[in-house]
Amino acid sequence: MKSQNSFKKSLLPALISVLVLPICAQGAYGATTLEEIVVTARKRQESIQDVPVAVTALSPGQLERGSITSSLDLAKLAPNVQLHETAIGSESLSASIRGLSYDDIEKSIEPTVGVSIDGVFLASNSGGVFDMFDVESVEVLRGPQGTLFGRNTIGGVISVNRTQPTGEWGGKVEVTSGDENMTDVKAILNMPLGANGGIKIAVKDKQSDSHVYNTTLKMHRPMKDSETFTLSAKYNFTDNTSAQFTYDSYDHNTTAADNVFVATGFLASIGFGDGAIASEKNDWKTSPQLNPLTATLEGDNYTAKVTHTGENYEIKYIMGIMDYEEEVHESSWGINGVFFPVDRNQEFKQTSHEVQFISDFDGPMNVVAGVYMMEADSWITSGPAVQFTADHNVETTAVFGEINYDLSDVWSLTVGARYTEEDKDLDSRSWVTGSSNVPRLSNSRDPSLLLNAGTPSFSDDNISYRVVLQREFELGMMYASYSTGFRSGGFFNRGSTDSELAPFQSEEVESMEIGMRSNPTDNSQLNLTYFMADYSDKQTTIITAGNDPVCGKSNEFVAGVTCSFVRNAGEVSMEGLELEYVLMPTEELTLRATVGTLDTDIDEFNYNGVDISNKAHMLYAPELTAYFGAEHTSDLGGGTLTINAGWSYKDDMYTQADWSTYDPATGPETVIESYESLDLSATYLKDMGAGTLKVRLYGTDILEEGNRVSRRYDAGAFAWAELAARRQFGVTVGFEF
Repeated sequence: MKSQNSFKKSLLPALISVLVLPICAQGAYGATTLEEIVVTARKRQESIQDVPVAVTALSPGQLERGSITSSLDLAKLAPNVQLHETAIGSESLSASIRGLSYDDIEKSIEPTVGVSIDGVFLASNSGGVFDMFDVESVEVLRGPQGTLFGRNTIGGVISVNRTQPTGEWGGKVEVTSGDENMTDVKAILNMPLGANGGIKIAVKDKQSDSHVYNTTLKMHRPMKDSETFTLSAKYNFTDNTSAQFTYDSYDHNTTAADNVFVATGFLASIGFGDGAIASEKNDWKTSPQLNPLTATLEGDNYTAKVTHTGENYEIKYIMGIMDYEEEVHESSWGINGVFFPVDRNQEFKQTSHEVQFISDFDGPMNVVAGVYMMEADSWITSGPAVQFTADHNVETTAVFGEINYDLSDVWSLTVGARYTEEDKDLDSRSWVTGSSNVPRLSNSRDPSLLLNAGTPSFSDDNISYRVVLQREFELGMMYASYSTGFRSGGFFNRGSTDSELAPFQSEEVESMEIGMRSNPTDNSQLNLTYFMADYSDKQTTIITAGNDPVCGKSNEFVAGVTCSFVRNAGEVSMEGLELEYVLMPTEELTLRATVGTLDTDIDEFNYNGVDISNKAHMLYAPELTAYFGAEHTSDLGGGTLTINAGWSYKDDMYTQADWSTYDPATGPETVIESYESLDLSATYLKDMGAGTLKVRLYGTDILEEGNRVSRRYDAGAFAWAELAARRQFGVTVGFEF
């Protein structure tokens, strides 16, 4: 830890000196001008430098030339953002922004970070890991976004918009080959639809093997087998009215990289943790896991968007349907035997409708207003170690609006609010451990084996606010804002006893920001944000051993090996500083730097009447994140060669544990140690007459061999660690016409 503190102390002064130097030398680099990035952080198109929101945005050029190939890669660039994939679900994103996190896949609990794809919000973490091939814009909004974006955005929003049909003949194809026998084939075809429309077809197919060597099977397992198909049609009925319909079909079959079992106490004494000890000694490259952890996500999405533009306003209607099935099968958890088998089937469907009115008045006032409705139904059955079925329904309705008023030529005021109503119902049935796990209906099981049944309901409403005072100055603008966010309460689907099924209440966050967006010179950009937040009624996931008294059953073989709770246990205060800097010394060279600091203090953590705030930790909340990047473009052989280098750093961070009983001296490791990553890529583009040839060589985390721990999970009765690959190389060949 001493070396890490020394590193942090030396990093920040060095960074500040590097950034201040160009500011003090305005004009020293000539007439180079930065590319303007347009964002929709306030539902309207605006320059990122005019928006009083902490937002990181990537241009299409950055996506084309850089190393951002997956939504997971966004965490390298954006300060105070942590993203990882959970092995227990296929394409499932666990996101944390400014220490507000949710690291699970249950559909009955709202994420803390909202993910929006083409304007449709995902109601769960499933499907949040996606490819960046067919993407037009990416924005990462930090801090509560409850007024314009919704209830499950207390940490922030990841907003992605894919490319629209062009209405002309054209296409793009890319083939990537990389380490672990990875092949990734992607293609887009655009074609006209009459004189006023277009059709786009996109396909992707990815295959790869695991980066973890299995010492029991003496092989690397197959890992990714993912296929997606997209059909999108857009038609302009008039010059002012258009409609777009998009259909997505996906089939993700993932055999997760083998875990390592982290054992303590008796389990460690009989050798259950030997695989983890051996794996750590050889850079986490091995696991003895006997049976694979398989996760599938298969389904269809439907998106419809109608846009009408008037003389000084725009009206949008967005409809989204996600309908998919998931399966998870796991029985080894990183050991060379069978332990705590889980076979889980899940069905999920969400339907949402949103209407937006966005003004473009000539006067001092403009408004954004709208209505949002969403219904989601999920069903889950699981066994045989813990037998339960659960049907869950949520209905939400919200009305929102925001007014922006220019007080003068330099001062403006923004006031916004969102009213939300939530209704949730749960029908849960738990069964004696070891009874048959059947595929659908609770009443298909033997009624005599029924252990517990519950049909709780939950309702709540909330008003979230945002107030922003903004002032323009010669080189940019400054703002101060106050905002609140809301995350609905409800139930934990995995509960199997009365105490587990007890509803938890909604949580809220109040956040204050002071920010500056500036262009010190034509070729530099400096954005600073200071934030301070209070987190109340914090929802905390607690996984205990099945015989823990809080489960309500003294026998773990009746209650199950584990019990799962969500409690309103915490009051947390947070503050931090975020810096984003861009400099173009020449037209060929662009330098980027981001730094995020985060200080979290758990003021209260009430666990069964006992304050354990001195023992508890915030999850995925590193004190320091940093990124330094450079991009250089030059002419070569009649084309252009772009070299990208990016170095990122993540400080130590805590993961899941039951802090009421956790003992750092004897308990499983719950810390992901700090790590650095250096990515390099070289992209060559050449006009071939009929189209553009693309060749890209890349290497990620090139300085480090082996793997690293990306996620730790303490399930009370046992714990495991998930492993991410480090050094990876590959080549992409593509053609666009």
